[in-house]
Formats: sequence, C-alpha cells, structure tokens
Amino acid sequence: MLWEIRTGCAAAIALAGGNTGPVSALTDFWRSFRAAVVAFPLSLLMLALAPHDLEVTGKLVASDIFGYIITWTAFPLIAVYVADRMQVFPNYWRFIVATNWANLLQSAVFTLVILVSASGALPEPIAAMLFMAVWFWILLFKWRLARHGLGIAHFPAVSIVLLDLALRLVAARATIWFGS
Repeated sequence: MLWEIRTGCAAAIALAGGNTGPVSALTDFWRSFRAAVVAFPLSLLMLALAPHDLEVTGKLVASDIFGYIITWTAFPLIAVYVADRMQVFPNYWRFIVATNWANLLQSAVFTLVILVSASGALPEPIAAMLFMAVWFWILLFKWRLARHGLGIAHFPAVSIVLLDLALRLVAARATIWFGS
C-alpha cells in the first residue's frame, strides 16, 4: 500500500508538471480511491484540531464523515459529465486518478499546517498566512492537474478547479449545519 501511495502521489505531481504518461488505466482509476481511505484519518484529525467555535460531537463527526464521502464521490461523478461535454472524456481517467492522489497530498499538507498552527509554534498571523499560501499552492496545483490531465486550456481548467472548490465548500457548510 505504501508503494501505491508513493507511486500515485508521484504520478499526480508528474501530471501537474505536464507529464501525461504516468496514469491512465481504468484499474488505476478504481485503485486511486484508496487515497480516500488513507486520507480519512487526516480528515478526522483536521476536524479535531482546526480552530472553530463548534464542539466536536458525535453528530458533527457523523456529518463530517458524510460530507467526506460526498466530496470524494460527487466530483468524479460530475467530472464525467463535464469531461464529456468538453469532449475530453478519454482523458477523464488519468485526471481523476491524479486528482484523487492529489487530494491525499492536499490532506497531508493541510494536516501538517493545522498541526503546526495548533501547537502554537507559529504566531497566529503567520499561521494564517501559511494556511493561505498552502491554499494558493493547492489551487494552482489542481489547476495544473486539470490543464494537463484533461488536456484543456487555461480558463476551462480554472472552471474545473472552481467546481471542485464549490463542491468542497458546500459539503463543509452542510457538515457544519447538520453537525451543529
């Protein structure tokens, strides 16, 4: 499993760099959802450590789990339609494989930032700037994945990233609403 994680994350990084060769097979597609299983404990850790006004209750954790499942399934399902409409469906498989492994990288980086922030090792304004810098890096990384993974132009790639971001924000908001 560790080899698969390393290989999947390396393939996502390679694709963001423009190397379209590392992933494409349907078997890679299904295996890439293992990234969701690996990232799940990180999601729970982020929920527990992230600064917020909510009390972490069983109801909040249950709604977070539901939101987690929705974010990992909704985007690939919507992306099927979008890729077909953009006439780049043959590239869909490699894009979703790379996106799934990139989501694991995203979770790992955010967890690290939240751990550093929660430890008090950085003053709050510096931690906030670090968090924003990580967000910027992730959006840029996902834009490059959309561009190279789907083989599309700049603006359509921005719309793919915004779609992913919107789904995540809706799921996060629903988690808070249902969990409180």
